[in-house]
Amino acid sequence: MPETRSSLLDDKQSIAIILLAILSFAWLSSVTELDTDAAGTTEGSPAAVTPNILVIVADDLGYDDTSALNSSGLPTANIRQLAQEGVTYRRHYADSTCTPSRVAILSGRDPERSGFRPVGSEIPSEFLTIAEQLQRAGYSTNLTGKWHAGEERLLAWPQHKGFDHWFGFLNQWELAGEITEANKGQRRPTYHNPMLREQGGDLRKFEGHLTDILTEHSVRKIEELQAAGKPWFLYHAFLAPHQPIQPAARFADRFPDTPEGQYTALVTQLDEAVGRILAVVDRENTLVVFVSDNGGTNSERNNNFPFFGKKNEMYEGSFRTPLIISWPGFIPQGRTVDEVVMNVDIYPTLLAAAKIPSPPDLDGRNLWPSFFHDEVLTGRRRSWEVYSANVNTLSYSFLAESGTWRLASLQGFSPSLFDLSESPSGDMDVAGQNPVPVAELTSEFWREHWRKSLLAVSESPGAEASQSLYSGFDAMRTPHRYGFSLGLEIGPLPAGATPSGGLPFHLLAGQEGLWDLRFIPGHGLEWHIADVVLEDPYFDPTRCNAVILTGYFQPKAHLGKRAPQSTIKLYSSGFLRDASSDVSYSPADDGQLQSPTYVNYHGRARFSNIMLSSFADSYSPRVAEQFADVYTSLYREQKLTIPDVRMMDAELCR
Repeated sequence: MPETRSSLLDDKQSIAIILLAILSFAWLSSVTELDTDAAGTTEGSPAAVTPNILVIVADDLGYDDTSALNSSGLPTANIRQLAQEGVTYRRHYADSTCTPSRVAILSGRDPERSGFRPVGSEIPSEFLTIAEQLQRAGYSTNLTGKWHAGEERLLAWPQHKGFDHWFGFLNQWELAGEITEANKGQRRPTYHNPMLREQGGDLRKFEGHLTDILTEHSVRKIEELQAAGKPWFLYHAFLAPHQPIQPAARFADRFPDTPEGQYTALVTQLDEAVGRILAVVDRENTLVVFVSDNGGTNSERNNNFPFFGKKNEMYEGSFRTPLIISWPGFIPQGRTVDEVVMNVDIYPTLLAAAKIPSPPDLDGRNLWPSFFHDEVLTGRRRSWEVYSANVNTLSYSFLAESGTWRLASLQGFSPSLFDLSESPSGDMDVAGQNPVPVAELTSEFWREHWRKSLLAVSESPGAEASQSLYSGFDAMRTPHRYGFSLGLEIGPLPAGATPSGGLPFHLLAGQEGLWDLRFIPGHGLEWHIADVVLEDPYFDPTRCNAVILTGYFQPKAHLGKRAPQSTIKLYSSGFLRDASSDVSYSPADDGQLQSPTYVNYHGRARFSNIMLSSFADSYSPRVAEQFADVYTSLYREQKLTIPDVRMMDAELCR
């Protein structure tokens, strides 16, 4: 009997082991299916389920503004609950201001590649937004709230960037009404009775508090979408807790009437709004992302504790923000990840969930493997940039691939260096003790800067055998708004060539109706653009000439305190030949933007989305008088960070 009983137990144990093995294999298989590579392969995504997708973006919510990341954070029960139901990334890097962060989330690419430093014209059509990708895959795509990812022309608005329906505002200044010459410089955002748009229509006033209005709209929209049964994507972008700090009265009354008390009330209202939205979501069939666009302002409290820096700076606290991803039943609950991830990673992660292949040129990577595995993620490098046209400098920050070093420069001054392994808060500048890492990281930053500024335009033959046409990336390829550079290899011209069409000059390059570059025998080059002609008498038609046309067209800012100033420059052979800072131009219309850039006489072109300069140029910073001498002196000493014309010149006539 003992032997028989033992045998039965052995059989039962064997069966149990076999069953456990089968279950383990099934579970591992499902995990393996989710464990797609950085290119976003999508074979066998989660149990063959196509999830609904909800992305919630908070505005200026700092690392210490929620109880999901820090015990010292403000009480945010709903955001904390969401974290407990998913994966929380404790080392997530966004951008330092609103617009580039939104461009990164929507495009899956570093925002500088779309020309946002931090302002820019639009996400180029070559970079499909996450909404366009999901729309093509059969999703209903919807936006509630703040766009602020390019709004200067209609084709940059959400309805042309993949959203079937949108309700909200293009930028925070719209909340106070249309911009006019009379109110320019005096308008401020408001939460009370805001002006909003629906489906790109005219602004109209809505009664109530902005956070409530947006929340109620998303709640109704989600209920409508879930009843329809079609997979849906909703991008809900709050203004809260962005300034002005204006909580609804029912929240303001619960806290002290102090700056920190009212800020706490606004964050509490945000948290309740998140809870209201999540309450109507079918969580079993919906992947939820919660993220903040940049670090807090530190105006009312130390939003970014324990990290040094704040919004619009280049330090650790400027970029570290909450990121939570939740999908109960498919993503582990209560997991935290301490490895470096970026806001550009949201795009390929959502595509993987929706079983859509990712484009090959994304800067983001799919985060599905991090949901399940404990191994250290591979290193990530990233640079951030802000171009200040009034002083012609770059503020920048560079995070080394190891995640250990951060190089940071404000206003183009000499960079600081932070050892994040020794001081994770990023508040101890050790640049003086580490000249070698400073030099190496500075070189790496310039390589990243140049890579992100170049445009992958398309080249095709023109009408003549000697002509090349360049198209694509229209709003950056065209001298239109913000920075641009065209590097041209021109010459040698054919011996004895005469101007065609009876013209008194050779037409070398141009863009129909916008600009052209001419060679006048015996006189030299002329660049005709807007109402200005720049000249170069040194053009040699018998050799290859490296010609660079560059400039910055500064539109009127929403809150500008001074008139815009637009600059253009003509370089050849590395020397500035002519320049003007008094260009009166009109932005190109849609038809002009789409017209190709042509180059004749077997010439070649390269395109960059930033204005280039040289320390040999004249320099007149547009700053308060007491600061002008500081910038001018540093410029003369070549101690400012400027986008150097030599980067383009090095690629021409070599």
